[in-house]
Amino acid sequence: MRWAVGTPLVVLGLLVGLWQLSKSWSFQLLGELYVRVETPEKVVALTFDDGPKPGQTEAILDILKRHGVKASFFMVGKNIERHRELAARVLAEGHQVGNHSYSHHRLIFKTPSYVQEEIDKTDALLRGLGVEGEILFRAPNGKKLVVLPWLLSRSGRKHITFDVVPRDDAEQDVGLLTSRVMETVRPGSIILFHDGGEDKPGTIQAVDIVIGKLREQGYRFVTVSELLKLGGIASASGATTASRVPPAE
Repeated sequence: MRWAVGTPLVVLGLLVGLWQLSKSWSFQLLGELYVRVETPEKVVALTFDDGPKPGQTEAILDILKRHGVKASFFMVGKNIERHRELAARVLAEGHQVGNHSYSHHRLIFKTPSYVQEEIDKTDALLRGLGVEGEILFRAPNGKKLVVLPWLLSRSGRKHITFDVVPRDDAEQDVGLLTSRVMETVRPGSIILFHDGGEDKPGTIQAVDIVIGKLREQGYRFVTVSELLKLGGIASASGATTASRVPPAE
């Protein structure tokens, strides 16, 4: 009887644990996960997910150009196919371009062949744009369990997440987005915004404000690859995050 009662509880506990693991952007079982960089320098990396998207991506690029800031764009393969010229503009203007999967499906409870294809198809599109050297990867919605980390580890790929999450995927109040960044940012932070998905007028305004405010505090902006070169890495083995907002969905 104890076995009959205990087994479902063990299974339930395992499922809950796996679900929590899938949502964590600061821990994974295998490979290299990069949340932020440990550095005394006032430097941060702005990142943008889910693009490119006409209207939204151009507006972000214009703001970055006006401020003289370089950022990292984690692009979805199918959006690169639809808007290749826009993706090429991001690269031409000196920004870093990374892999955010091909279809933006959550890469959990998927077969290894499915996950690998999601990575490879977007890699090929990025190479076609002219991306050279290492291609950084970011999981859709930041979700991963075992298969994705295993595949990334096997090929020596870096998985990039974030520690500052304004949640502009769910909220477009400019003041709230700005305050969430300013309350949680610290030297070495990786900041998550979105240039794809639904229209995000609040994001566009918040990015402009955040850059100005961080500049006033003495921060400078670099790409993720540049950030990773600066010092000790807060990675999966011992990462903690400064964010006090819910994880990205």
